[in-house]
Amino acid sequence: MFLKLKLPLILIIPPILCDVGEFLCGDQLTCVSESWLCDGEPDCPDGSDEVEVIVRCPLNHIQCIGTRKCIHFNKLCNGVKDCDDGFDEGVHCRELLSACHELHCRYGCIMTRNGTFCFCADGFEVGEDGRSCRDHDECAMYGTCSQTCMNTYGSYRCSCTDGYSLQPNRHSCIAKHETGENPAALLIGGSDNIIITALNGSRLQTLKQLDSNGTHGLDFNHKEESVCWVTSSESSGQLRCARMRKASGFTKEQEVKTVRNLHGMIPFKQDAEFEFHGI
Repeated sequence: MFLKLKLPLILIIPPILCDVGEFLCGDQLTCVSESWLCDGEPDCPDGSDEVEVIVRCPLNHIQCIGTRKCIHFNKLCNGVKDCDDGFDEGVHCRELLSACHELHCRYGCIMTRNGTFCFCADGFEVGEDGRSCRDHDECAMYGTCSQTCMNTYGSYRCSCTDGYSLQPNRHSCIAKHETGENPAALLIGGSDNIIITALNGSRLQTLKQLDSNGTHGLDFNHKEESVCWVTSSESSGQLRCARMRKASGFTKEQEVKTVRNLHGMIPFKQDAEFEFHGI
């Protein structure tokens, strides 16, 4: 069987992952578009999108003072005001020119009103000596890719797990919907049943009623077209699996024998939800 348990088992709730270009609300549950921040209309349930938000500029960018605007280093001291207050231009561009030459930067030097420092080409970062350049690991930044991230020299590549396809933005993943296949659905382990619904919440359907205290863990194996779940009662716990080739129900349901009893395991979340597709 593809699912193996080793007790004691503690399951941890993973953090909510927003797509690139989205903002995680203060409730740590809701994602909204970054373009909606500070637009005068609360979009987060707690209104956290309308309070002052810390701006994190991309690599090789700098923030225009007092705004949410970030500009690339190559726009500093280029003779064009890209910040409304002219922060990127000024007399310092001439006065600090000699100081830049003295740094002997491997790639380039920028001049700001706060001083001078070296910078590197996109995809690279300044080394410990403050002058040389080394590869920047974009994958180390949380949320760079919605699923899988592979760092490459001077760049990175996003990919998706089985059953998902990469979107044109090359960052986000969406469940596949091949011709002839049913659309993606959401499998939910509730307190007294296992149900299935469309991703928009419509077509709610009960797949199985539970006689115990509900599901304490639920997962779908896309390759094997099977579902496994853990249930518990006052005296015992069980791991059960079933085939699910259609969205209408389970077949070949069976209990998976484990070395130790599952009673007393720590549930990671009631009403756990798992997205699956291709059934």
